[in-house]
Amino acid sequence: MNKETIGKYVAVLGLLLFWAPLWGIVDSYLIMSSSFQEITLFGSNEPKISQEEMSSTALSTVTGFILFLVALCFLTFSVVGLNYRTKWLFWALIIYSTLLLFMFPVGTVLGVTVLAALVLNKKKFGLDGDAI
Repeated sequence: MNKETIGKYVAVLGLLLFWAPLWGIVDSYLIMSSSFQEITLFGSNEPKISQEEMSSTALSTVTGFILFLVALCFLTFSVVGLNYRTKWLFWALIIYSTLLLFMFPVGTVLGVTVLAALVLNKKKFGLDGDAI
């Protein structure tokens, strides 16, 4: 395989893993809602059920954020290490960086940094000066 094909696959994998925190939070929400339903049905006399569900909730959230960090590493490796810079990846990164702005405080700093880097390096992605 050539460098461009590997860069494409690494970028797509990174873009898919970018959504891992959302999956972790949704999973946590579903686990917590079932836990609260059990508490309302059976009372709070059995705390072991809640402890197990709480630990699985924390585990799914932490796993989501670890996979998010892996996604950032994949995207960085694809763009910087393999020089895979296409227009579709540029716009996908713009959208994802805009979504990062809402993950206060770390995501906001990261989103602003990535947006600034993308705007300053848009010519490397094959975009003209009037693209943004």
